[in-house]
Formats: sequence, C-alpha cells, structure tokens
Amino acid sequence: MAGLKPGDILKMKLRTTKQPNPIVALVSGAVLLSGLFCQTAQAQTILNGTAILAVNAGVAADELTVAYLVADNSGVYTYDYTVNNPGSDPGTVASFEVGFDATSASVVPGSITGGLLREMITGSGVDWVAVITPGNNSGTLSFESDKAPVFANANANGIPNPPAPWASTNPDGNQVPVPDPPNVVPEPATAALLALTALLPPFRPKPLKKT
Repeated sequence: MAGLKPGDILKMKLRTTKQPNPIVALVSGAVLLSGLFCQTAQAQTILNGTAILAVNAGVAADELTVAYLVADNSGVYTYDYTVNNPGSDPGTVASFEVGFDATSASVVPGSITGGLLREMITGSGVDWVAVITPGNNSGTLSFESDKAPVFANANANGIPNPPAPWASTNPDGNQVPVPDPPNVVPEPATAALLALTALLPPFRPKPLKKT
C-alpha cells in the first residue's frame, strides 16, 4: 500500500462496495405491490347500511335496527348483521332470522357464528338465538355464502308479545341483504324462541309503589 494517497484508498473502497441490482429492486417492489393489491381485492365491502325491523303496532320507539355489511372475498361473500334493541323498547329480543333458501347449500358449512345459544339453518333461512335486552345489541351475527346478495325479509322474536315479533314486512320495515335466491317471508323462529324462553325469567311488570 506504499505510495498510495488517502484519496486513492477511498476510490478503491467505492469500487469494491456492492451496489444494489436495479432489476432485483424492481422485481421485489412489484411483488410487494401485487401482494397489497391482492389483500385489498380479497376483502371488498360491497354493501353497508342499516335496516329497520318494525312492530305490528307501528310504534317507532319499539323498532329494532339491523346494521348489515356484505364483503366479497374472491367469490365467497361474508354476511354480517348486528341487531340493536333500543333502550325505549320494553321487549327482549330472543332470536333473529334472515329469509332465503339456505337449504340449497349456499351457506358455507361451519361459517355461521354469533348466536348466544345456537345458530342454525332453518327451512326458511339462517336463525340465531341471541338474548338482546333493551339498550343492547347482538354483536356480529355472521355467515358465509357463495351467492351474491339480494334484498329480502328478516324478522326477530322476543318476549313479551307485543311488541314482538319484529319484521321487515311490517309497516316502516326494511329488507336486509341475503344470498340469492331468497324466500318470500321467513317463518318466525318458534323453536329458537321456545329454547330461549326456558332460560329467561318470565316477564312481569314492576309493581307500582304506593305513595
């Protein structure tokens, strides 16, 4: 190294330093971007809104609201519902059902979740048993299907009666998204209601205090 100047040593270091390959960098960046795009495409929300399940008496304070969301995951659709029971409603919700032809294998096996006691396929849709007291909600009630959404009827049952049952078909009621094809009207979830009634205390009005 005799006779080398400090500047010559610096030039030698620069020549031996490995520079990044621009082609490798471009390919790596493309792979990362494609992964991000695939993740976005796999969970695309296509429907998001709120529906009303009205009561026979037509009392707005007793209506239930159902927040719904449908997401497309590469042709498998996730259906999410959250049933809200307003604090002004004296009734407790016992079950919630969405109406469509669930017996046609359109529901992905094992994908129904969210029921407190039970979630099941009935002859007229998917039903969840869930205790929803006034001022509370059901949490997310969910299932997956290979069918794209259409709008159809839903209902909920509870105690006491009235105000239950609640339904899309009552005045001021709205439909919710379900897999195509739907049934016309879901039947009330009688079996689910009976299963829950045994676990709930009987509804009795509070006695008035004597003044």
